[in-house]
Amino acid sequence: MMNMTPHLIRDLGTENLQVRPDAAAKLTGNPGFLTDRVQKGQLIGAILGSPHPHARLLHINVDAACALPGVHAVVTHADIPGTKHYGLRKVDRPVLCIDKVRHVGDPIAAVAAVNIEVARAALALIQVKYDVLPVVSHADVALQPTLPADHQIHASGNLLHAAAHQQGDPHAAQAATVHSVQDCYVTPRQMHAFLETEGGVAEPDGAGGLRLFFGSHNPAREKQVIADMLGLHDKVQALGTPVGGSYGGKDELTVQPIAALLAWKAQRPVRLHLSRPQSVDMGVKRHPMQIRMSTGCDAQGKLTFHRVEILADTGAYATHGPEVLDAALEHAPGPYQYQALDISARLAYTNNGIAGAFRGFGAVQVQFALEQQIDRLAACAGLAPDVFRAINLAPSDAPGPLGQWIVPFEGAQRALEVARQQPLWQGPHRWRSDDGRYLHGVGLTLIHRSDGFGKGGPSDCRMELTLAEDGAIELRCGFTELGQNLVGTIQGLCAELLGCDSTIVRPVLGDTSCTPDSGPVAASRATTLVWRVLQDLRPAWQAQLLAAAALLHPGADTIFCCGKQGIEGPEGLWLNYADLAQHMGDKRPRLAIHLQAEDPKDNAHDTHFVFGACAAIAQVRVDTWTGAMRVQDLVMCTALGPVASAQGYLGQMEGGAVMGLAMCTQENLPCVDGHYTARNLDGYLIPTMADAPRMQVLAIENLAADDPIGPRGAGEISVNFALPAVANALAIALQRPVTHIPMTPERVIAALESHPDSAVP
Repeated sequence: MMNMTPHLIRDLGTENLQVRPDAAAKLTGNPGFLTDRVQKGQLIGAILGSPHPHARLLHINVDAACALPGVHAVVTHADIPGTKHYGLRKVDRPVLCIDKVRHVGDPIAAVAAVNIEVARAALALIQVKYDVLPVVSHADVALQPTLPADHQIHASGNLLHAAAHQQGDPHAAQAATVHSVQDCYVTPRQMHAFLETEGGVAEPDGAGGLRLFFGSHNPAREKQVIADMLGLHDKVQALGTPVGGSYGGKDELTVQPIAALLAWKAQRPVRLHLSRPQSVDMGVKRHPMQIRMSTGCDAQGKLTFHRVEILADTGAYATHGPEVLDAALEHAPGPYQYQALDISARLAYTNNGIAGAFRGFGAVQVQFALEQQIDRLAACAGLAPDVFRAINLAPSDAPGPLGQWIVPFEGAQRALEVARQQPLWQGPHRWRSDDGRYLHGVGLTLIHRSDGFGKGGPSDCRMELTLAEDGAIELRCGFTELGQNLVGTIQGLCAELLGCDSTIVRPVLGDTSCTPDSGPVAASRATTLVWRVLQDLRPAWQAQLLAAAALLHPGADTIFCCGKQGIEGPEGLWLNYADLAQHMGDKRPRLAIHLQAEDPKDNAHDTHFVFGACAAIAQVRVDTWTGAMRVQDLVMCTALGPVASAQGYLGQMEGGAVMGLAMCTQENLPCVDGHYTARNLDGYLIPTMADAPRMQVLAIENLAADDPIGPRGAGEISVNFALPAVANALAIALQRPVTHIPMTPERVIAALESHPDSAVP
């Protein structure tokens, strides 16, 4: 066990935050998002999607659409000269459907025309003959061993991925068990509901190549997929920033290949932008899961065994599904230690749209279930929830949740200790209002969250640090600005680690023509990697600048140092960075770095070795007359290391927390016989500012002196803790476990009626 130093706690809500560097652009819509790009001669693209969730394609006739005046290109799969499918671990998604459709909206053909009216008229002229197949709408049905052939969504079968982990002695653990809890937990399909739906512009560059302007996480991957599709090799440029929100929904390609194919055939710029209903049909959603858990403890409250069975619905195509399932498996034990673990997980293809990357990434579903189990076991053992967690925490230098090597980190211990000291937790945990109408509950949760990409951690990326001709300090990386204040974060980290003023830092992001491949801005990795790159490059950077200054002002007694605006010397000698850049000319520093992936050799490829941790306390109020529930307060105790950007950190925590609590209280997108029950934001209601609780963010910034990683990711983890914190508070208020979310008013009333409350005055 590591010895913890005193907590370094920062209450971000009390700080005077700087204005975001992109605030004016966001508020004025200038220059706007990439979907707003309009060029002379630009055509409008439109997609013909399948009306059926599952069908064979027997015939496609586009002759009438091609003959329509104003139409410049009509494409089907037959027009693709190169690779016709794309994907990540599983290449299974066709650019345009070839032999069958697998979900409503699955793209079959596309047109490019002079305006949207002509494009839609052309789509109506395309003739498609279908052989409708049975709809597979339930994951458990999809995996039945005797399923007929016409129920198989892919030729490989309906099981996309499976994983399992066992450790310890289950018989000894069972023998030591005094209390046990078992239940089945069900989590919903959730929609990203980003401001900017999927879209962008593809343009021939006049030199035999293409330029792409689409909001995405990884322009380098986008470039490669489209180059492979068209056989263009290195003749594709992709620009992926800024993005009008993603939350994981734009971490995989959707419309980019189709727009590129249209532009290539028409040899004209093509703008393709999905309407909200089209975005609902074609875009990815959060994986719905069924999670069966059985957990035990001994008479003293020490955890003994933990058995978990996870069944997830990935929809029609894999996208990030296998990684999501691996994350669910890895986070099922939480930050706790057990005598024995037995975890299994399966991921099924269905005809229910497409599930993929979503903030919280597979972990949030199992964390909700686990934290309910922990509270229920604490009650069985007669222990307070915080006490039960404290005695079951894995030591900070213990192996990871699946027995892998991890970077020692005492974040879970710190977060829990700080949370236990908060007034909200030290007060009453359940009470009824004076008029008897409202029940109140206060719940606590503790979670940890992996950073980066599995065994390779958050690294394996390239960046460049350079002094530009005008004296600006540029950090060039392939990351994109998704609204997370990456620009402000880079400026702040450069100011802190390079000793310069943030105003002279110019981040250059997400343009494959001038930025190296840094990998996706995903898995909470960008801030960590920028911090590590600047740490590594700082000595060489400062050495080159100081050497240049010494050459310009030689003298044995001359001593220079890097200042905020330039190079400072003795007796008022001063060189600003612009003058230094002019004098250095082509010899200006340009430092490139490739952070190689870490390789803990004994770790499985699908396990992580970097984790952050947070605790949270939620207070809810339940209206016993209507079943309406409101989250009133949320205290977040975040142990993620140094805060790189206070405003970005606060925005990530508060925004993600509202998204997480909404998953518990209201958001769900059912799919009935392969059709979503809502296709716009009038039928799928997301929380507004009026639904947000009072929020306090306490950032615990300590890291061990020899910590090799730096700041842990803050982009996702608030979703991970907000959902279980609210669910735990609601369960305390209702005195009933929460097993099926969202907890709609109907479910709240059913819980109240099944357990009339007479214990609380």
